[in-house]
Amino acid sequence: MVARAWWRRGARMSGASGWRPHIESALSLNVGSLFKAGALRAGATTSGSWQWSRDGKQVASIGYHATLSAESGELCLSYTWTRNGKPQDVTCAIHLSSLPLQYGGRRWYMHCPLTQRRVLKLYKFGSIEQFCSRTAIRPLPTYASQRTSGGSRILDQRWALRRKLGDRFSDLFSAPCKPKRMHWRTFERYAVRDAELSGAENSYLLRLIGRLQRYG
Repeated sequence: MVARAWWRRGARMSGASGWRPHIESALSLNVGSLFKAGALRAGATTSGSWQWSRDGKQVASIGYHATLSAESGELCLSYTWTRNGKPQDVTCAIHLSSLPLQYGGRRWYMHCPLTQRRVLKLYKFGSIEQFCSRTAIRPLPTYASQRTSGGSRILDQRWALRRKLGDRFSDLFSAPCKPKRMHWRTFERYAVRDAELSGAENSYLLRLIGRLQRYG
């Protein structure tokens, strides 16, 4: 009942009006990485610590204890969370389940402690006590790509297309150059996509100019 009540309200992040939390600022826990590192093993009990590093320096660490059967289990995390300047010991219990794969084996999932939704990743933001899924946070966190303006995203896509072609000669004011060994039909698909992006870029700029004129 507590988890469902939290979900209806959302795990509220503090911040200025209109501000949305950045997913890159959170600690992420990936069930696939835990299995790959041996921190989780089907049919076994494991324990230890899990660390996060940035630029070669450890930024966070948690303790874990997990007990798994062949198909399900529980992962218990223990860490310190600072609230109002006071550190508190936190225990976060995460249910694990798995589904059979078509060609054998099983795919494992974690269940968000707040929503009980099955996910591959959980996140821990500084102002929230529990690890939880991205969709449990209010306001919904954004990725860096989502915080880039529409015009910048289009430019990034056009430059990415040229890098894929190995084109070091053309600019965004002209069509991309065809690589020597590429079939014309393949290159034409790239050229058509570049033209579509160029049109979208022009439309975006016209809308932006219109807004500036309207509010200027």
